[in-house]
Amino acid sequence: MHEKSNLAKLKNFKYYWLAISVYLLLGLYLLYVTYSAPFLSIEIDDENGQWLIIDPYYKEWANKQDIEAGDIVLEVDHTQINDLPSIMYDSVILSAKVLTILKADGRTIEIQINHLDIPQQLYYLLIVPACYYFLTLIISIYLYCKQKKDVLLNLLNMFILTVSLAYVSIGASSKLNNIGIIVNSGSLLLCLVFLIHFLRNYFSFLEIKWALFKKIQVFYTIPLIAVILSIFSIIYPFARPIISNTILWLFFVLLILIIVH
Repeated sequence: MHEKSNLAKLKNFKYYWLAISVYLLLGLYLLYVTYSAPFLSIEIDDENGQWLIIDPYYKEWANKQDIEAGDIVLEVDHTQINDLPSIMYDSVILSAKVLTILKADGRTIEIQINHLDIPQQLYYLLIVPACYYFLTLIISIYLYCKQKKDVLLNLLNMFILTVSLAYVSIGASSKLNNIGIIVNSGSLLLCLVFLIHFLRNYFSFLEIKWALFKKIQVFYTIPLIAVILSIFSIIYPFARPIISNTILWLFFVLLILIIVH
């Protein structure tokens, strides 16, 4: 009996630190992608083969840089704008370090961009998510060391880790980074599945009847479906809006199940 208990502890130890390793690798990579270039979200439109600026998201920054509606974007990070694969489907400059723009008077200007130029995106997409990410890591390790054998606590641990990954991946996903898209879609649904699993076990502990499926494993297929759909959206960008809406609907269905229950 004592030997079985030790094996269970060892198995739990391995799974937890594997989860932490994945959390660290993915989280640090996603933060790096977010930091790699400022988020801009400048709407553009193709007019006779030229990409005209329609609406910059950060208008105050655009005014300071002499960026106006009607300006023609020539290059993004020294790459011809027509060579950017995402432009065809999204018509948005999501992020950049350097913009080369042709003004209405014929001048060509090159705009160098750094994160401090647009403090809003630096704060909301990088600083706050990074603080949340490392705080979650500390709390998770504390909870694990506090009570290793508690199944409920382990599920709670997995829940807060996946919530953190979903949050941290927003910056990379908004830049259409492939890993960011997959992690954001999968973790967005996986955190709710962990919460459902936690509630099922908690109700069982309180001897309250569980109204949903007894086989909780069924729910774990939903994040897997989201990951597959995300990969499909990367391969076929034209399907991205439909797939994004499908994943959001799956999220709301899981959320409603939790609230109604």
